Amino acid sequence: MGKDGAPVVAEKVLLRIPFWPFAVVTVSLPAFALVICFFTAYFFRFDDVNETMCDVQNFIPSVSAVTGITPQTYMWRICIALHSAPRFAVGFIHYNYYMERLSFVKESQRGLFKKLISLSFWLNTIENSSLVGVTYVTNRENYPVHEKMFVVFMVSSLCYMLCNTICFKMSRSDQWTQDEDTSYFWKKVMFAASMSATAGLIFFFIKHRLYCEPGAFSYFSLCEYIIAYTNMAYHMTAYIDFKQNEWLVASPVWHTANGSVPNNNNVRHKESAAASSAAITANGTTTIKRRKQ
Repeated sequence: MGKDGAPVVAEKVLLRIPFWPFAVVTVSLPAFALVICFFTAYFFRFDDVNETMCDVQNFIPSVSAVTGITPQTYMWRICIALHSAPRFAVGFIHYNYYMERLSFVKESQRGLFKKLISLSFWLNTIENSSLVGVTYVTNRENYPVHEKMFVVFMVSSLCYMLCNTICFKMSRSDQWTQDEDTSYFWKKVMFAASMSATAGLIFFFIKHRLYCEPGAFSYFSLCEYIIAYTNMAYHMTAYIDFKQNEWLVASPVWHTANGSVPNNNNVRHKESAAASSAAITANGTTTIKRRKQ
């Protein structure tokens, strides 16, 4: 919706990107980059990436190890940079999406719901920021800082998944669609898998750090990979929520109160400061379409 709740007509559409390819490319960047980093490091730098402070046998290198050596680190940093920028935008989209669904929330819970979506937004921002930090400050360059940012990423990621899943459920109507059922199911599955892998990660880290058990660090690393890919899969569920939507770069035209479209010259004069804007259609709530020629 536009100003004062008025609908918007988009003319002169310069760019239109459906949410499906956007989501696939955004998630695929770190997914494929991590696979390439793992196999190239495993086959060509096996001893380097499996070296630990305990000097015991390991067979699975950690995420930090395979993405912290060159040239793998260059590819990993580029992919995370391209991946993280759109994720900040999706955080705003989720916030606005939930605000538009406020009417579906019980009146007695609306105050709590607003706090939860704000918390969810900031947790997503912290998670994404710490992902960038842990990527660009490797364990070989500055281990103490890398370790702390990894902990921040882990905590904020789990808290975001939980908070966002709760917000999703609270903002549904009594009759759920098939897409809503599917999205909610996979959100719960990915959150549960990530929680289980985190528990395993902590357990094996203690066994490795305190007792230096052979193979413990490898199981710690396995939990890391599970956490990484369940996190990606959880964020991929945004496609189900917004699959009918698309990104637009166009010139907005605001409807008047009586539903008519103002004179184009007046519109261009009033909107000269925002001649081109990016917008995403909200399924069933915002109408964005091309003006008939």
